[in-house]
Amino acid sequence: MSESNVALVAGLAGAVFVTGLALVIGCEPMASRPAEPPGTLTVLFSSDNQGVLSSCGCASSPSGGLAKRQTAIDEARRKHDATVLVDAGDMFNERPNAVKLKYLCMAIERARYDAIAVGERELELGVEPLRSLQKQYHLPLVCANARDNKGEFLVAPHVIREVGGLKVGIFAVIADKPMPGPPQGWTTGLTFESPETAARREVAALKGCDVIIALSHQGVEETRALAAAVPGIQVIVSGHDETVFKKPLQIGQTAVVGTGPVGRLLGVLSWRRGEDGKPVVAQDLMGLSAKIDDTKWVLDMYWAYVKEAKVEAVPAWEFAAAPATYEPAEHCAACHPDQYKQWTGTGHAHAYDTLVKVKRQDDPECILCHTMGYGREGGFVSIEKTQGLGRVTCQACHPVTSGHGMTEDPKAAAIKESKGQMGSRVCLSCHGLIESPNFDYLVYKPRIMHPVPTGTAPKPAAK
Repeated sequence: MSESNVALVAGLAGAVFVTGLALVIGCEPMASRPAEPPGTLTVLFSSDNQGVLSSCGCASSPSGGLAKRQTAIDEARRKHDATVLVDAGDMFNERPNAVKLKYLCMAIERARYDAIAVGERELELGVEPLRSLQKQYHLPLVCANARDNKGEFLVAPHVIREVGGLKVGIFAVIADKPMPGPPQGWTTGLTFESPETAARREVAALKGCDVIIALSHQGVEETRALAAAVPGIQVIVSGHDETVFKKPLQIGQTAVVGTGPVGRLLGVLSWRRGEDGKPVVAQDLMGLSAKIDDTKWVLDMYWAYVKEAKVEAVPAWEFAAAPATYEPAEHCAACHPDQYKQWTGTGHAHAYDTLVKVKRQDDPECILCHTMGYGREGGFVSIEKTQGLGRVTCQACHPVTSGHGMTEDPKAAAIKESKGQMGSRVCLSCHGLIESPNFDYLVYKPRIMHPVPTGTAPKPAAK
């Protein structure tokens, strides 16, 4: 996702949350609930969870996560008679470890999804590992246009559910060409049919259903083209794309919906046929903000994951340059006292302390961004052993040592390397939409800027 789109989506999602779309918790008495017209189907839809069991509880009020989503799901199921629960893909995070995958799958299984599209995050696991997880946890994964090297479907192309007297067919397609954003390893060992070709075949196969739902894991323009080209689909749920549909986009007889990035919304779509045969649709978007309680059993799974993950290998850190040696900020202070003093007044200087406040200091994914070099040689190990690295230090923006790690012209080389590192890409690697939904690079950058160093840089060590 581009930096401009990050800001755009963050603003849009914020607007969604403040316009009254937050979920009100509590089950209203059945007697007071108005009866739904016969033939009404409620589609609960979401996408792009990105491996979040529980949002982290930081001051930036991250939203989303399966714990809050489950609260919204349970409430919607209480309010509506005939429901199906679907997800348009990317339930898993990039490069999840085995422990995280186990608890994610356990939570997904217990939530009773009717269908989940395979996204690139799932495909990054590889064909056989994904199939193994599906079998072990009874995951309702669907994908109609991906086949293995034997020509067999990766997973089932569709599922059929019967709810409230309605027969509902659900299929999914994924882009048949590389998509912007994710690493391209997700295509390994697979061949992809055109989404449009696969969709036509699935509509024909599901022609006996009262309602056909497609999960489209590709760009929004491709999803719109799919709706226009393939008649017979009543609802298309958009995945992968960052677009939030504040109201359904009606293309012919098809309603296109989508909840946008990082799983911050749960969509609730009411669908039925009117007396004239035309579709009657209505939609709510439930904001999974800090106002929504976490479902206890999902939160319990999160804490069990954290406890078990402590003994696992730490996550890979591949999004930032590494200095030759990790050092505390105090090593830089000897030559740059003014810059060091400015840094001590920033949130970066107290990054680990913020984890302790919300009791997330054992979550390896949180530690990754609140310390220096966690998972790398010479980096953070624990606050007891490497206290000086239990912060976001100078080396986060300047991947050099206090001696500038150079043998010639250290000042010029250090400035060159620093400028190469100091940019929005570095900031957004930690301040993403999941962790920092309100982050704005242009607003926050001035808060960490310090005076340009003057004077003579340290002399290189004698050989």
